[in-house]
Amino acid sequence: MNRNVLLVGSSGGIGKACAAWFGSRGDTLFTLDRERGQDAANPDDYKKVLAGVTHLDVVVNAAGSVGVGGIEDCTVAEWRRVLDDNLTSAFVACQAAFSLLRRDSCVVLFSSVNGRHGGNRLSGPAYAAAKAAIIGLAKHLAKDLAPRGVRVNAIAPGPVATPMLDRLSSEEIEKLRATMPLGNIVAASEIAGTVGWLCSPDARSITGMVVDINGGMWMA
Repeated sequence: MNRNVLLVGSSGGIGKACAAWFGSRGDTLFTLDRERGQDAANPDDYKKVLAGVTHLDVVVNAAGSVGVGGIEDCTVAEWRRVLDDNLTSAFVACQAAFSLLRRDSCVVLFSSVNGRHGGNRLSGPAYAAAKAAIIGLAKHLAKDLAPRGVRVNAIAPGPVATPMLDRLSSEEIEKLRATMPLGNIVAASEIAGTVGWLCSPDARSITGMVVDINGGMWMA
């Protein structure tokens, strides 16, 4: 397709799957990731990555991190870290891309099933709050950018087979699986395929939506 794609969080499990999906279709990727010493919540890093870029057709923010425990375990520093990694990064990515978006451009942000049902102590209160707020951000942007012909949607995955899930014990993973009627942990390739579809002409009338991919854990 030869589109210009800004992919934030490109080295994570979902980010790598998205990079493979867009790359296999001939798109040009502009990537940003902590593994390369970049900060997804720092506007200056976007200026460097996007220097000389004339337009963006796709923006995908897959950056994020989790916390743990309950509110009594979450320090203010931890709260700010998790919100920056998830919510502020989405805001900064969209702001950095704003002037480069054109008609038929697409933005995909990442919420989570935790943002739908309040999460749990496996990922903590800051993560649930950040992922819920991303839904509000996506809906605001969908309305605000619609007159420019730009579409904005969010994906809310359940447990996905990525390194982020590796932090959990086998028992914790099985407990999560038991809450999923389909009983299968989501593959990163499924998420990437949905991102690709949202950014395709087949979804040209879809904006402001949250796509839940969680094996039935949350049925909106």
